[in-house]
Amino acid sequence: MIRVAALDELDPQLLKGLCKHLYTAFGVGTELSEPVSYPPGMAEPFDAERLLEAAPAVRAFQDDKVLYLTRARLKERTLPTGNVPTHGYCRHGKDRALVTLAGVKDLEAGLPLVSRHALHVVGHLWDLYHCLDPRCAMFPPWTPSFEKGEPTFCTFCREKSERKIALAKS
Repeated sequence: MIRVAALDELDPQLLKGLCKHLYTAFGVGTELSEPVSYPPGMAEPFDAERLLEAAPAVRAFQDDKVLYLTRARLKERTLPTGNVPTHGYCRHGKDRALVTLAGVKDLEAGLPLVSRHALHVVGHLWDLYHCLDPRCAMFPPWTPSFEKGEPTFCTFCREKSERKIALAKS
């Protein structure tokens, strides 16, 4: 099960659309969690790792993955090629991920991009690595072509996620 928890008040239709994309990509139940609040003492732009660590827990079971959504900006990351915007964060193979909606002016039109980022970070939760296919949501998100893609996986990543999910079920 993927549980989606919003740190800000978000349009219910946007959340339903995101849940639909997650369900279609992973084939597991996707459920909206109760709204949660930002941890005290943190300021924007947020350090994604600290925010994810400090985010309030939501009701989840052992094999569940939790996706937190925020409208706030996240601090840029430094890569060997320079600084890049942070659209999402997770710890590979763990149970929590974070995606920001910052920079998306029209959330209805931006739903495919937000969903693509969500698929990417949740894919990392199920141990998926970056993919060489630019059409796949596991393609590196700092590349210019990432924003042009749809919220889908290539056949290889889809099959790998299905195997990982089947192994995780208790």
